[in-house]
Amino acid sequence: MVSIKKISKSLKYVGKQLFINNVDCENIIKIHKTPIYCYSLTEIIGNYNNFYKSLEKLNPLICYAVKANFNKEIIKILGKLGSGADVVSKGELKLALDSGISPNKIVFSGVGKTKEEIIYALKKKIFQINVESEEELEEINNLAVNKKTLVNISLRVNPDVDANTHKKITTGRSDDKFGIPISKVVEIFKRKNDYSNLKIDGIAIHIGSQITKIDPFKNAFEKIRKLILRLEKNKIHIKNLDLGGGIGINYFENQVISLKKYSSIIKKEFGRMNLKLIFEPGRSIVGSAGFIISKVIRVKKGLGKNFLILDVGMNDLMRPSLYESYHHIIPMKKLNRKKRNYDIVGPVCESSDIFGSNRDLNEVESGDYLVLCSAGAYGSCMSSNYNCRPLIKEIVVNDSDFFKS
Repeated sequence: MVSIKKISKSLKYVGKQLFINNVDCENIIKIHKTPIYCYSLTEIIGNYNNFYKSLEKLNPLICYAVKANFNKEIIKILGKLGSGADVVSKGELKLALDSGISPNKIVFSGVGKTKEEIIYALKKKIFQINVESEEELEEINNLAVNKKTLVNISLRVNPDVDANTHKKITTGRSDDKFGIPISKVVEIFKRKNDYSNLKIDGIAIHIGSQITKIDPFKNAFEKIRKLILRLEKNKIHIKNLDLGGGIGINYFENQVISLKKYSSIIKKEFGRMNLKLIFEPGRSIVGSAGFIISKVIRVKKGLGKNFLILDVGMNDLMRPSLYESYHHIIPMKKLNRKKRNYDIVGPVCESSDIFGSNRDLNEVESGDYLVLCSAGAYGSCMSSNYNCRPLIKEIVVNDSDFFKS
């Protein structure tokens, strides 16, 4: 039996009732119709503080990856804690600014920035733009010349490291679309004075998401350290080093990376290099703090399977159909019933609308409520209106209170 405390620090049963922090889930569904996203601000704050404290001696700039969850209340609270933002579109940049994030704490990443987005970033004077190709360098420089402005640039390096994560969320291999091949980086830096309005003095990497082993980070960081030393030999000094994000979370008692080990590797490789270190955590901050409460529409008995048909669909939580990802599913109310085996599915007209196969739960009846755990990252932000289904509400839980955001 999985301990829900290993999945989330916010969940607990009080008697038969499931609580998020000090809020009874029963009270949430009395006010708000399911399906519904719920986020624990307490857990998000704790996750952020733990991440920061593990690296505090390095005076890091933490830039929360907005793409993981762009709920405005979450971004606001992270901004108050001192976080910056890693954005990948004009929309995310605007949201970060509107949520109180200072421009000098914003990093603009992404392989396909448009002219409009670049001009907007220049106008807002953000901290830096992470550039992913020589073609992008040329375009940004031309726009900066036209706007008579100087912009901080970091080159996103593709270190050709396999993150050993799902094939759809690995980004640091040589055949991935992201970053500049590491073999080309020194030559680009040697020509940096050709770009009159670009201050090219940084390196950025990001090798993937939901990484659960330390070795890919270790391999990538070693390559980057050697690259920086090679640049130094060519009298090219690196000022900013953006080490991205990617640390995985516990979805179902899977292996996770120790922050202590992660920080110790960073200190070993870069601690004495006089660099401004930047990090872009997303999932590790919000993933464990999000949940979906869903109602069982009906129990369907098939020839060889029992199906639980929920009111939440793949349009609300895309990850299982897109990545074959696992989400732990628990009852909102513990009931003393016999164990049954179920496939847990949604109502969308797609065979991939499945949240869990062969799950053992105490017998479930129509009208019962289930909770899908670890839905705080890449959940609501990837939602759609497929099948003309409306986007579902998001609730923020703050200790013993909750409100719609």
